[in-house]
Amino acid sequence: MKKMWMAIAALGLLPVVASAYIMPTRTILQKTSENAGSGIYAIEQEVQFANGEDTLHLKETWLIDSDRTMRLTVTGGKDLQNTFKIQFVYAGGQRHSMIGNSKKADRISDDFLEKFLNFRSPEVFATSLAHYKMIPTTAFNKKPMPKTAAEIKYEPESWVRYSRTGGVPNYALGIATPVGQDANNPGIWIEQDQFVVRKVRLPSQVEMTADNYNQFAKGLYYPRARTVRWGNNTVNIRLISVSARPNTAANLFQPSSIDSNLNLSGIEKLPAKDAVIEFYSRYR
Repeated sequence: MKKMWMAIAALGLLPVVASAYIMPTRTILQKTSENAGSGIYAIEQEVQFANGEDTLHLKETWLIDSDRTMRLTVTGGKDLQNTFKIQFVYAGGQRHSMIGNSKKADRISDDFLEKFLNFRSPEVFATSLAHYKMIPTTAFNKKPMPKTAAEIKYEPESWVRYSRTGGVPNYALGIATPVGQDANNPGIWIEQDQFVVRKVRLPSQVEMTADNYNQFAKGLYYPRARTVRWGNNTVNIRLISVSARPNTAANLFQPSSIDSNLNLSGIEKLPAKDAVIEFYSRYR
């Protein structure tokens, strides 16, 4: 009788144990990287800034090969057609631009956000998250295979937990912020079912949320809506289009391909000026 009750009790505990199980970091990052597509993509999106009682709309055209190799051209609407343009090439850990007749190369900002949607290597993904203190440097290491049944055991990782954001369950990577702490701890939220990035918070306290994911060519999952918040600023990003490009477009990732000067004169007297400059200085 005693054995029977022990068996019943064990069976009753199974749902609790199953619900508490969280995939290891290595698996989460591998699955998320698989949803970043392959090859080169052209991505067009509209970026909206509060501009007094109005909204300033800018158009971004990205050419993306990976989290480290990209090209960005930003233009304004009719009112800014000839007085606003930004062009960057991201390659070799540097952001290249042109001012006047001179090419300029700066180190890519630690707050650069676009890479979080484009990690195609789980190893590089893990290294970046470790840099931001979201996970330990050893989080991606393979665990030794158990030799006997007795060695098989579930060892939860203290830096991964379940958390809801965007109305769906997520794997939250990063130490939860203690109640009463002034600054929020950095972290990344990856949707449990789709394995896509739903939220990122960096040590600088900038936050990006991503919603309404769709699948595109070559296995790319990309959000149709994003919001970036820092300080008192909120910027909304709306996806316009995504298309795969041939490998011949790779020559556009060369710094020598930059053909447009940085021109911000059109926003000089606009209320959105400071937010636009900070956004493209820090997060792009």
